[in-house]
Amino acid sequence: MSRDRKQIRTAASTVQAEQVAQQKAQQMAQRTRQAAKNASKQTRKAVKAVRAAIRHFLAALHTLTAAIVAGMSAATAIIVIICLVAFIAGSAYGIFFAAEAPDENSITVQQAVEQLTGEYRDELEHISDTVPHDRQEIETNDGVYYIRWQDVLAVFSSRVSGAADGAPIAALDEARLDELREILWDMNEVSYTTREETVEVSAQNANTEASRDTASESTANDSGARSQESNEADTTTITQTVLTIHLTHKTPEEMQTAYNFTARQAEYLTLLQDPKYETLWAELLGGFAAGDSEILTPDTTRTPTGSLQWPLPIPGSITSPFGYRTDPLTGETSYHDGTDIAAPEGTPILAAADGTVTVANALDSWGGSYGYYVQIDHGSGLQTLYAHCCQVCVTQGQQVQARQVIAYVGHTGRATGNHLHFEVRENGERVDAMRF
Repeated sequence: MSRDRKQIRTAASTVQAEQVAQQKAQQMAQRTRQAAKNASKQTRKAVKAVRAAIRHFLAALHTLTAAIVAGMSAATAIIVIICLVAFIAGSAYGIFFAAEAPDENSITVQQAVEQLTGEYRDELEHISDTVPHDRQEIETNDGVYYIRWQDVLAVFSSRVSGAADGAPIAALDEARLDELREILWDMNEVSYTTREETVEVSAQNANTEASRDTASESTANDSGARSQESNEADTTTITQTVLTIHLTHKTPEEMQTAYNFTARQAEYLTLLQDPKYETLWAELLGGFAAGDSEILTPDTTRTPTGSLQWPLPIPGSITSPFGYRTDPLTGETSYHDGTDIAAPEGTPILAAADGTVTVANALDSWGGSYGYYVQIDHGSGLQTLYAHCCQVCVTQGQQVQARQVIAYVGHTGRATGNHLHFEVRENGERVDAMRF
């Protein structure tokens, strides 16, 4: 009988234990379901966060990180942020991670841009060196003399990362470099023409040109004739061969059609062209100086005679005036369509009048020979251009005031030393800046 009672108690204990275990299992399952529900919410939040990052990238990354961390444990937040960065780096936005050091088999986008800009510059200089001419000029289909690297890289990034077998582009191997080179030349076509042009130049310039032509007897006789003519009048007529280099730029939209972009590639391209990333592009490639462009007092020794202020805060000296001159690089008589003002590297360059920035080239250090340069529209057909800068601190579309710092003196592009090349244009025609 006692044995039966013992068996009953044992059975009861077993049932109770099973009930407790079942209850615990139910509680665990409930907690698991709740955790899964919470995780699902966090996942949806993370997905939304990633989408937001894709659309707003670094501009909203700080706020995004704070939002993620606020709703997660530290460990989970770190994992999500790492995944977020990896996700972005693997997308078309990976182009903005291209400043990181690459592995030994690849180069950064900055290095690629520098190399390809050099190849582009070499092609222009090859034309200039091999085609006989007395004067050279550059014409473009859109008024821009530089490589729009922002557009080239946006097309490249969208094409590569948006493809079905898309790949990261934070660093480039030889195959990707070749693809970027192809896109560069597809978007920046170069051709040239020549023509004969008869012009009148000052007798001093004609004499300077004549004095160099002493290599042969016939050349010496021609030079003497020109010299005699120059002494008889203030001006003389010369015939020059003009070399015109034509730059034809294609837009990202044109390339989207030419390359038959998929919907995903097209979406990437649209996102990367958002104006809010203008500064990011410039900072990525090195020609942009961040910070406020303060208003400075210009050289007070020069009183403006018209609507334009002196474009530097120091006197400076005019080393090459507007008009025909002896080219400091070739030694030949050539037309100079601006005013060169010598100044130390890093000297602030000031807007000569209120206006809107129409060009702010901080990406292409050659810039069609202008280097980094800024162009401002002052209204009523008046424009100014500031070339050979070492850095630019304004962006396209920005409103500026007279005497506001827009860039800094340098010697980028076709320049022999640090100086500001200052151009003034009236209704599209270059005119002498000293008239203003």
